[in-house]
Amino acid sequence: MKASPVVAALALALAACGTSGAAPEAPPTSAVPTVADGEVITETVPAPSLANNMLGDPAEREIAVYLPPSYATSDARYPVVYFLAGYEERIGMFGQHTDELWAQMLTPGKLEFIVVEVDGISALGGNFYANSPVSGNAEDFLTQDLISYIDTTYRTVPEASARGLSGFSMGGSGTINVGLAHPDVYASLYAHSPGLLHEDGGLAGFLQSNGNWPAYGAAFVPDVDAEYPYYRPIDAHSPLEGQDPDLVAAWEAGFGNLRGKIADYLALPDRLVEIKVAYGTTDIYRWIPIGSAYFLDLLAENGIPHSEFVFEGGHGVNYFFFQQDCVDYFSRTLTA
Repeated sequence: MKASPVVAALALALAACGTSGAAPEAPPTSAVPTVADGEVITETVPAPSLANNMLGDPAEREIAVYLPPSYATSDARYPVVYFLAGYEERIGMFGQHTDELWAQMLTPGKLEFIVVEVDGISALGGNFYANSPVSGNAEDFLTQDLISYIDTTYRTVPEASARGLSGFSMGGSGTINVGLAHPDVYASLYAHSPGLLHEDGGLAGFLQSNGNWPAYGAAFVPDVDAEYPYYRPIDAHSPLEGQDPDLVAAWEAGFGNLRGKIADYLALPDRLVEIKVAYGTTDIYRWIPIGSAYFLDLLAENGIPHSEFVFEGGHGVNYFFFQQDCVDYFSRTLTA
């Protein structure tokens, strides 16, 4: 969502989480390696899927790769969790509590895994991890360019069963949208404070708090024939019932149309192991807890494995706690 002083104050510290011949050993799950800390590598990677976007953003992306404690001293291959940052958030937030991340991974019974942190920054603030001719094909970057780069550069387990997707706010909605569409790429999802709209009044609440948001419009309602910033605006102050129903549906579909997205997911041959949603009951964006609870109800209605964490808090994430929880979650939902 749009950055604000309240959001910044609340966001303390989140994140998640072949060679030929003999099969690689599995990552340790109980024995504590002699190396207590992992390594963080920041690099710029090619993003051909973002090329030729109308905003002029570069066809490359900076990422942070968090290698687990035993990576440097073993030949093991590791699961990977991709973490998507929020609106206008650059990579690095995840790294504020890596000591806790490493400690949790070294707890008996837990998995060590690689975390790849990526942002969705665009010239308008964020690309929402969606495919758009205006802000670039960010979904394709995640599911094709980035995974290919990570699997060929690092010792990963290059299988869907060993990949997780997580994110906060805009990254949480990206986790749901991208993850539901690609169960052949990711095994499990963990969305924190995601942008999700209830079908009854969710868009109206979103427009009341966010207005005619250009970044959102460019990602989900692009118009290549319009003037900059190339999207179809909606009237955030007039009743939706009196506006073009196709335009209203297009604006709702970005964070909403959850029934349709679940139906599309169920029509695919692959299945996610689990979807987890965390949200605060006092989120300043009141439509988020309502939409999150609604989405969880839809998952239950359709028999889709899911879990939730509902906390007394706002639109922020305590990275110290989240790193404990995500290590536990992905340890039981990913294969090594």
